[in-house]
Amino acid sequence: MMRWISIILAVIISLLLTTSLFAKTSVLIDFDKLKANGNGDPASSLAEDDPKMKDYTDHDNKNRTQHMPTLVSYGDLAGSSFTQAEKDFMKISLAAYNWDVTLNSSAAFVENTRFSKAIEWHTKSVPVLTMDNTADANREGFTILGARIKFPEWPYNCYANIKPPFEIPAFDDILTTYKGEPETDAQKLASGKYRKFDGYGMIKNVGTIKSIKMKVYGLQFQNSIALILKDDLGSITEYSFPEYLDFDGWKEIVWTNPAYIDNAANRNLYFMPLYPHSEPYVTLYGFRVYRQGDKIGGDFVVYIKDVTITYDLAVLERDEVIDNEGAWQIISSKVIEAKRREMSKLGQNQILRFLEKKKMDQTAP
Repeated sequence: MMRWISIILAVIISLLLTTSLFAKTSVLIDFDKLKANGNGDPASSLAEDDPKMKDYTDHDNKNRTQHMPTLVSYGDLAGSSFTQAEKDFMKISLAAYNWDVTLNSSAAFVENTRFSKAIEWHTKSVPVLTMDNTADANREGFTILGARIKFPEWPYNCYANIKPPFEIPAFDDILTTYKGEPETDAQKLASGKYRKFDGYGMIKNVGTIKSIKMKVYGLQFQNSIALILKDDLGSITEYSFPEYLDFDGWKEIVWTNPAYIDNAANRNLYFMPLYPHSEPYVTLYGFRVYRQGDKIGGDFVVYIKDVTITYDLAVLERDEVIDNEGAWQIISSKVIEAKRREMSKLGQNQILRFLEKKKMDQTAP
């Protein structure tokens, strides 16, 4: 008996030594945590524990369209012709209401563009087992992203992008509370540096990706969906899920990396330069829905709850003896410049939208 126990222990130890132990699973984005809780004004925003935040029958798309923790302001980029009150209103967040749905150029007819949009929506009271395999029967529902895509009726291949309203920054600081009120110095210290968008479309220290899972609601259409990620080098990669959305209800679909090697002994290992190259990350660039020409065209609706990624750590997390960034500010200077460029692009687009909405409001009967 002792001999067999020794053999089993030896096998287990061998497997542990030859298998990648560093695979980690993190939430890239969860729309249940992006429920709109305000309109840009902290005074009228809801706290995280407000009962209305758990009311999944209240689809208030007039008074609450912003998720205050991910709010960014572009009013400083507006010209002098805008009043200060208008500039104060120039804010946008990752709430689902603000996401863009755009078709490829050959499919972007006026009618198709007009009716393609994203909204925040909420599920009815359902068993949580349907969503994330837990036994919390007290949940009344979930916040989800809903997208309507008006594909052409004609039989040719086309696709639509579902994208956040701005490129998600990797190194923004948390400066406000959940309601959008300014944090105290003590609160900022507790929040840590560069964590504003952690789990809101961004994951840091990502090496080789092993798998990606997405919870999506199907309505029996034979369309396919892909996830698009952008990394710290600016490379944009599309991950196409291998199955169609031709199922009814919620399902967790999976993309698995065919080149991933579980056995560490079989990997090609190399030293990775550390600072300032030790901060690799991925951000959510968007989703893409494909419709093949021989499939049903016209209106298509899809709902997305969350995306999780399983990956190897790029570098082992450790406490550095020297604060390299404090000495050289290489990463922060790159981040500041990248954010300046992105905010400039965001500001121009959103200011044009602000003006268009203002014109529509003035001409409305």
